[in-house]
Amino acid sequence: MKTFFYMGRNDHNVSMVSWKIWKIERYGKRVVTRWGPAILVDRKPIPEYALLRKESRFGTEAGAEEYERKKIRSKLAKGYQRSPRARP
Repeated sequence: MKTFFYMGRNDHNVSMVSWKIWKIERYGKRVVTRWGPAILVDRKPIPEYALLRKESRFGTEAGAEEYERKKIRSKLAKGYQRSPRARP
């Protein structure tokens, strides 16, 4: 599963900042995306509640892989950043 986070300005809440989380996972010909707001706990963003979910099905694995790449490029262009990997 690939996880991305976004932190941006939001004038509608007290902290003036919004955190968002977006995850994507490919299972053969299926691509599952999950997204929603995040909060900071011990300096680590975690989902605020159960993430929304969307599943897309494709005729070929290559089609699913291309869709996954396209969605990731789109999120990176919007300012999302890949989550840092945990260090051992």
